[in-house]
Amino acid sequence: MSETEELNSETKDAKGSDLGENFKKGVFLIAMLLLLVATFQLYFSITRVIEIWFEYQYIPIFTAVYNFIVLLVSLYITRLYIIKR
Repeated sequence: MSETEELNSETKDAKGSDLGENFKKGVFLIAMLLLLVATFQLYFSITRVIEIWFEYQYIPIFTAVYNFIVLLVSLYITRLYIIKR
């Protein structure tokens, strides 16, 4: 095998590898975007459920508790992410 053929073979392998990696990154990015949208929809749906299920005088209490739980979960996930790095 000549040097030119070896170089062409390595270039094709690298392009195929880059294409596969870019595809995986694209799919991951789309999945994360869908997850973000679903998370926001869930958050606002739960807020709406609180408004429907509970009496108007208790809505601020349950909303505060719900927001506090969301805050704690968000801080926990952020902490895990920072510790991982």
